[in-house]
Amino acid sequence: MKPLAGRGERPLPPRPHSPLIFWLRLSTGSIMAVLCLLAACWADRHLAFLRPYGATGFSLLAMIGCLAGMIVLTLCMGLGSWPRIQHLAIRYRSLHGYIGITTGSLLAMGFLAGTVTLFATPLQEWSQPRLPASETIPLTDIPSVLNHLSDMEHGHYRATDHQYRLTLTSPVSARLSLPAAPELPLGRPAAQILVTQPQAGTVQLYQLVPSPVPAVIGGLHRRMGLPLPESWAMPLVGLICFFYGLALLSGIILLLPGIWRTLMTVRLEGHARRFWLDLHSLLGLYSLPFQLVIALTVALFALAPLLPTGPGLRNSPPTTTGPASRGAAFPESGAGNSPPTTTGPASRGAAFPESGAGNSPPTTTGPASPLPPAVILTQMQAFAPDFRPLTLDYVPALHMRDNLATRQSLHAPLYDASGFHGLPPSGQPYLLLEGTDPRNPLIGRDRGSILLDPHTGTILDSQNLPGRQPLARRILTWCLALHFGSFGGEFVRWLYVILGLCGVGFFHTANQLWLNSHRRRIPGQPAPVETSATLWTARLSEGSLSGCLLGLCGLMVLSPLMSHLHPVTSLTDAVPHDPEQARQEASLTFYALVALSLASYCLFPRRVCRGMILALSAACLSTAVVIVTLHHMMTRTSALEELTMAFAIASLCLWYGAFHVIRSRR
Repeated sequence: MKPLAGRGERPLPPRPHSPLIFWLRLSTGSIMAVLCLLAACWADRHLAFLRPYGATGFSLLAMIGCLAGMIVLTLCMGLGSWPRIQHLAIRYRSLHGYIGITTGSLLAMGFLAGTVTLFATPLQEWSQPRLPASETIPLTDIPSVLNHLSDMEHGHYRATDHQYRLTLTSPVSARLSLPAAPELPLGRPAAQILVTQPQAGTVQLYQLVPSPVPAVIGGLHRRMGLPLPESWAMPLVGLICFFYGLALLSGIILLLPGIWRTLMTVRLEGHARRFWLDLHSLLGLYSLPFQLVIALTVALFALAPLLPTGPGLRNSPPTTTGPASRGAAFPESGAGNSPPTTTGPASRGAAFPESGAGNSPPTTTGPASPLPPAVILTQMQAFAPDFRPLTLDYVPALHMRDNLATRQSLHAPLYDASGFHGLPPSGQPYLLLEGTDPRNPLIGRDRGSILLDPHTGTILDSQNLPGRQPLARRILTWCLALHFGSFGGEFVRWLYVILGLCGVGFFHTANQLWLNSHRRRIPGQPAPVETSATLWTARLSEGSLSGCLLGLCGLMVLSPLMSHLHPVTSLTDAVPHDPEQARQEASLTFYALVALSLASYCLFPRRVCRGMILALSAACLSTAVVIVTLHHMMTRTSALEELTMAFAIASLCLWYGAFHVIRSRR
């Protein structure tokens, strides 16, 4: 019989779950979490009042379903009688630890790569060679330069038939380039033909091959370092995020009994387990809101493209068009170039700067010339004064179709806040104007956008324009901005760097805590003894994280070496470039360095491996800074100077860590 507690005695704490009960509760909670997601899909498909919100409504419903699933999964593990909060914590202690040791290394690699992706755009500019002095062209000269380029190509090039991009360098000048292949935001970059004007009436062409390293690091961040295609990795990432949320919620319950006693305490003396527990609790408690936002948004990114969606995302036309894919500069007529017909609400047909609702975008016929960029920018300034344009992409009527297959082939994120119908209908050219807004959050990683008709200035889509969004879209924008850190300017970006590194430390301390609690304790010996399980788990977890650090530093060296610039005489003389091969070479370099780290941790003592990996990482980062400073000399803007300085400081910290580990006796 079960002994009963007498009067005045403390009630007996419950025993941990038996394996059968544990797996039964976990399976039940998982099934109910899946039902929460399916309920979100059902609501998006069948509730009429949600249909006008389209992809925005589905994304918000999916995020609510993910949060409900995490809460239900957590509650299923703790149901039962618990007279005191300490008794409830007993049921979560082993579950919390095992989730941490199985997912901590992958989450740490995702956070470390995500910290680097905060600087993806500056890193791309930091890696490329020094551009010619005549790269900038006055905006008023852009039409004449395009006409001169057409004459130089003997009529084989017409600006109305090919995409060209203007990257603003000042309010009155821009850099003109012609992308040579299709592109998608955050996807694999394509080579460009850079058009310069050395003198009035003359044109000089250069072929610029961008580095694939920023896009490769972005893919590693989305896949948490898994060496799998993104379509295969996303279900695993979504599952990991659900258990990540379960670990966060169960960690709160574990912390509640002594939260006020150990709120700001890190005990440096005594047992190592006490130190790792205090540090882990401190990092987890103060970064909890950030961690919950990351868990929810990553679950949305991973699972939303795989769910049976309603009219908001895939199965029928959306309510609005989204941040468009970029077409090829020299598209070929053929299959896959006709986007689906879309129908939208009044926000699609607003005149520029504004007119009555309900106007449908006009169908452009004939080779009409687009509006000059100076006119577009003047009208944009009147329409959205706080919006600061960065690029103008003029895309012709014949452009590629944005769908799941295209995103997989270009290694772009599978999730898009506007769904897979982000392009205007076939026969409709468009102007994608991207920029920033210091006063409003941005739905993208570092910019918002607006779609215009390049010939009339009519707004095709303004739902991603900061400060001009409806309430539902603004809520979704804030959720995504909290993931990307795309608000508040440079201060928030560097704050997210600190939070990202704290996340890496959070997961590393979780692994160390589990290892210290599972080492064998022998009476008479002051320190616990390693078992085979803890020994190899420690080697693999620390080796994978150190390998990720070494791989990222190795990619920093590779990045400036993979970007090239050379002159060409005409568009047809451009050197063929295979962006997929360059991406594969960068990926293989990363995984080779991770394998080197894992092999070293399996063969040598961990103290030796720590010093060696830190020294190699510091050497790689120092070499990258030297190459860029001496060869490419891309430190002309304040942002690039800050990035160079940050890499230099990081390399010094790694050198210090390496020497400290080598000199240490432990």
